Amino acid sequence: MTFVRYKKFGNLEYAYEITAYWDKKKKKPRQKVKYLGKVINKEKKVFEKKQHRTPEKLILDFGDSYLVNKLLQDNGYYGLLSSVFEDYCDTLFALIAFRLCQNSAMRHAQAWFNGNYAKIIYKKAEMPSQRISDFLKILGEEEIQRAFFKKYLPEFSNARNGIIIDATSLPNQIHNPLTAWGRSGEEIDMQMRFLLVVDKEKSSPLFFRCLPGNIVDVSTLSNTIDELKKYGIKNTCVYADAGFFSEDNITELYKNQIDFMMRLPAGRTIFKELMETELTGLESGRNMVRYGKRGLFIKQRKISIFGGHEAYAHVVLDPQRKGRETSRLVTDVIEDKTLSDEEIDYQIQTSGIMVVISSFNLSKEEVVPAYYVRQTAEVLFGFSKDDLDILPLRVHDEQAIRGFLFLQFITLIAFTQLKKKFGKECTVEEALINMRNLKCKVYDDEILIGELTKQQKMITKNVDVIVPKTLGI
Repeated sequence: MTFVRYKKFGNLEYAYEITAYWDKKKKKPRQKVKYLGKVINKEKKVFEKKQHRTPEKLILDFGDSYLVNKLLQDNGYYGLLSSVFEDYCDTLFALIAFRLCQNSAMRHAQAWFNGNYAKIIYKKAEMPSQRISDFLKILGEEEIQRAFFKKYLPEFSNARNGIIIDATSLPNQIHNPLTAWGRSGEEIDMQMRFLLVVDKEKSSPLFFRCLPGNIVDVSTLSNTIDELKKYGIKNTCVYADAGFFSEDNITELYKNQIDFMMRLPAGRTIFKELMETELTGLESGRNMVRYGKRGLFIKQRKISIFGGHEAYAHVVLDPQRKGRETSRLVTDVIEDKTLSDEEIDYQIQTSGIMVVISSFNLSKEEVVPAYYVRQTAEVLFGFSKDDLDILPLRVHDEQAIRGFLFLQFITLIAFTQLKKKFGKECTVEEALINMRNLKCKVYDDEILIGELTKQQKMITKNVDVIVPKTLGI
């Protein structure tokens, strides 16, 4: 029930709207009071309420965190994270926005937060360095990570068209069980390994593992597949680099009826046998294939590997790469006389050649595009290192490190979603830097958003986001 109550103060009378309601928690009747203003005409219920702007409190960076928050809400990722992290979700969202918008060390998160609209939308976020450290330890708990993957994988991907598995090194000098001497390319360094599983069709991160630096890639494939099975991802096709090729891994894939496509390491006996039989006639008109602007030669044949399993070998010669490698080889040989004539001849013959092994047959035209989907993982590693500032690692506690890499993984998912939304119009970094220049003024009762520039209008239009002129608090 709603009615108007009048109160007189001196010679003036004031009106208040009274709404009666039943308080379910306290189990008693309550009233809500709303001020209507000074009474001008009581019979006609005309009231005058002064409209005045309260003193300005804050000017904040607005556009970047507003855009990130809106896009994550629109694609459902915001809701998924809220359901998993519950009481911690404000801190999580604030850190995701910080990682995407600022690209800086975590110790600067509080300063960024104080000057950004994120402090308005994520009111419960705890951003002091010590609170972030405590939060990373929570993220490092196996239980919370499992809860995330149980919801994320079925909702955002089923990986029916294949998965890409790759790993990268994270060099560091941190003293903990994950840091160990390991090989990274041609160098040996103190490092840990970050293994990433990517959805081939969507080019989005699916799963990750944090491994000690002395664990070689070839020994991680079986356990990774076993873990994915626990989340319902099985009987899919695996795309991986030469580092994962081994008799045990190939046998395990055949045993589980999982198709695969991997590059064959040049040191393998199978590689040398194929060079003896397939080099003759490789550079022939019938083997020519166009890949983008490049011309390639590809020969294919059915082979038997590891216990008689049927597979297909695809011998690929890139003439441009052959020229570069041959030129470099000649320079190296002139300076280093240790190679025999036979070794030099073999390296010249195999320059510019790679061999891809698959458990399934496909046309010459499909070989290189199918194999190079593996580069999606490398691109995502690049985003992690260049755009999301994963290195250098500054966390020392083992559980906090696992939590930091989990935060990195969650942020990488958000990054790929934003990248797809922005398309080729602009990069994520470019869009967020431009949007950061959109400011807002915070008053006691509302937020006023500044005028959008031409570029900001273009960015928001491309991603179907409407920026309001005002917002409530």
